[in-house]
Amino acid sequence: MGSKQDLNALWMTEVNPKQFFHEMVVEAQERQNLKLSENVEFYIVNLLCAYLRTAESDDNEDCLALILKKALESPFAEKIALYKKLADTSLYFSGFFQEYFNRKSFNIRYYVNMGESAYGELSNLLRGKSTYQSTMSRIYSEMSKSFLKAVDILLDISEQTSQQGNERTILSIYDAWLNTASPKLEKELYSRGVNPIKGSNRKVQ
Repeated sequence: MGSKQDLNALWMTEVNPKQFFHEMVVEAQERQNLKLSENVEFYIVNLLCAYLRTAESDDNEDCLALILKKALESPFAEKIALYKKLADTSLYFSGFFQEYFNRKSFNIRYYVNMGESAYGELSNLLRGKSTYQSTMSRIYSEMSKSFLKAVDILLDISEQTSQQGNERTILSIYDAWLNTASPKLEKELYSRGVNPIKGSNRKVQ
């Protein structure tokens, strides 16, 4: 999980973090042959900037299930904030820390499901409200539908900003692919001489 330390150096330079991450997101799309909408691209850039600012925080994060429980029990304004926290946390960790999940035997699909559902719920809650909220409803809907693409983009950026990509074993890549059906991971397996489709017992429904 060392990539945060590498990225924190941005705040000690004259580089604009938003510009830096926008370039990283654009380059990741080119490498992965993916095309995100402008809304999703913009959201990911701001998400990365937000997590960069809090990278050295010592605060203990609530587990996803607890955040969801709080969201379900909270009034509207707090509910929106909690679902956003749930969705953003799920996306960030799904993309940046897949190798960590593999080492700890965590199921990344749990984070993916949580993130997709949370963005979808945000879209539903804000639909038909004020002009701004309706706009955010559309953006959150796009985030829910593009969640796996966004995960692949974050994974690519993670590998570009750390040595993690060089340490990934075929087994860990294959296990992550079973849980996410990620096109990026599938291409990586093929590049290493592994056909992930043939004879696989996919976990993703």
